[in-house]
Amino acid sequence: MRFAAALCLALALGLWLQWPSLSGGFRGDDYVQRAMLRGEFPAPRSAFDLFSFAAGSSADYRRLVDFGHLPWWSHPQLRLRMFRPLASGLMALDFTWFDTRAELHHAHSLLWFSLLLWAAARLLWRALPERTAALALLMFASAPCHTLPVGWLANRSTLVGCALAFFAVALHIQPPATRWRTLIVAAVSGMALLCGEYALSALLYGLAFSLCTPGQSWRARLRSALPVLAPIAAYLVLHSLVGSDVLHSGYYVSPVRSPLAFARALVTRVPVLAADLLLGLPSLYWNAAPPWRAFLLQSGLIPPALWLRLPSWPTWHVLIGYVSLALAYVAYRWLRRLPEHQRAPSWLALGAGLSLLPCAGSLPEDRLLVAATLGAYAWIASLLTQAPALWPTLRGLGARVGLGGLWLLAGHVAIDGLRRSYDDVRAVKTGSEIARAFCLDADMPVHDAQRTRVYVLAAADFNTAVNLPWLRLLEQGHPIPRSYRRLSPGPLPLDVTRTGERSLELTVLTSDLRGTAVPSLYRAESAPVRKGERHELDGLRVEVLEVMDDNPERMRFEFDRSLDDESFWLLIATAHGLRRQHPPAIGETLRVPFAQFVDRRAPATAAK
Repeated sequence: MRFAAALCLALALGLWLQWPSLSGGFRGDDYVQRAMLRGEFPAPRSAFDLFSFAAGSSADYRRLVDFGHLPWWSHPQLRLRMFRPLASGLMALDFTWFDTRAELHHAHSLLWFSLLLWAAARLLWRALPERTAALALLMFASAPCHTLPVGWLANRSTLVGCALAFFAVALHIQPPATRWRTLIVAAVSGMALLCGEYALSALLYGLAFSLCTPGQSWRARLRSALPVLAPIAAYLVLHSLVGSDVLHSGYYVSPVRSPLAFARALVTRVPVLAADLLLGLPSLYWNAAPPWRAFLLQSGLIPPALWLRLPSWPTWHVLIGYVSLALAYVAYRWLRRLPEHQRAPSWLALGAGLSLLPCAGSLPEDRLLVAATLGAYAWIASLLTQAPALWPTLRGLGARVGLGGLWLLAGHVAIDGLRRSYDDVRAVKTGSEIARAFCLDADMPVHDAQRTRVYVLAAADFNTAVNLPWLRLLEQGHPIPRSYRRLSPGPLPLDVTRTGERSLELTVLTSDLRGTAVPSLYRAESAPVRKGERHELDGLRVEVLEVMDDNPERMRFEFDRSLDDESFWLLIATAHGLRRQHPPAIGETLRVPFAQFVDRRAPATAAK
């Protein structure tokens, strides 16, 4: 009865927080995946391969670059193909049944979110004292890591994979182990892995449980872990056989294809994720400067000369992450003093740590932390509920002050997680609405669209850069142009000089170029852009004239027709929206400011 009450309360809290996502509509990759399913994507994709954004073959690369889905600076062997056949099939089913009724797609996601909470509740209830399990479940239900998996349909694979994986682990830790239960654990683990790599992190709790079993040899422990290890091994083999992997991307790193790069990522990305998990410091700040940076600069609290000599924010973020790991270890050692029945088991701590390791293959974001949150919050809940019992075991004022500080920090993580979730869910919904309105408001060809090549001088956001044609097709049925290409690799200020009837030169007017083309989603740091580099596209030739910090600074574009031709369409992201710009006259230069991204929603919608 107590389990049912705790689960109902957790479901009520989690669904209340995530309910606005029901009207959040489509976003990002959702548009592209519908185009894949309907055969409107430049390269063919099956219903079980909707997460193949770049298959890695030369023919696939040529189709995607010629259209513009991959920009001209993409690595020629770029591969962005995630092995998620079951998650892909569920999305295909949604589009077949519901098509553009986004609220029904989101209702499906909320159903999987509810199943995730149920599976987490089963696992926690078997591993923790009742009071601790109830608090850990409530914290897990309100964790900010759920925002994007629930609110972004393309990221639903996280919910499905982790829900199935947690259910498998809950069965795995239930004594006694029978042959039928072992087979069910293996089957459910395999289904979870078919939803994607997120399930791998969650299944590592099963390995951690077996490794922490007392009184057994290491061989016996590994044997007991076979129900989760065997599906993981089969998944890795199948993953390789079908050619699913990530290659030559600056955002994603494959531990198999690029082991050294993955090892370097472990050193930086894991502590960044740990700081988010254990201190509530958003991992997104590692790649994008925190909001208080501008305040410090404007306030004059730190002199500019001193500021320039200080380490960069990413360095500080990583250091804070290591501090959070040290604090977690101290709390773990103190809680180990309690009787086993009063605290979280060690395998939950080990599982949380192991689950962070696969996440180093991706750019740090809190959406990667669904699996790690379960074990970490179990120990945080244990600290919150058992600190009074721990108090008499400590000697000295310093130790007791330290325990009090950790208790307050644990409370901050719990309360701040609730606040972040509430804000993030609504921010994601609003961001989707603004991006949708900005793209629908754009100056785009409607008549003779299939003859028109559209060139964006500088895109201010990912939707404008990549998804705009597919967004307009889904939302309003607008036709797809012949091509939709980015010329500049970032939202940079430019001088655009027309050097001939069919040629333009772009010169970037800022030194802040790092990360625009290298490293980026499309090109790893190990493959810098070189001066003199040439790219041949259908109807376009690109030559890199100058580079700065391994990124293109000055580029020449030669087109297959006059820039005054009606089928040539040049776009600029301005404060008035994405607007068509007529090319300058031969010999003249057009000054283009930083690309802008503004709210183009109707006033009534914006007010709401």
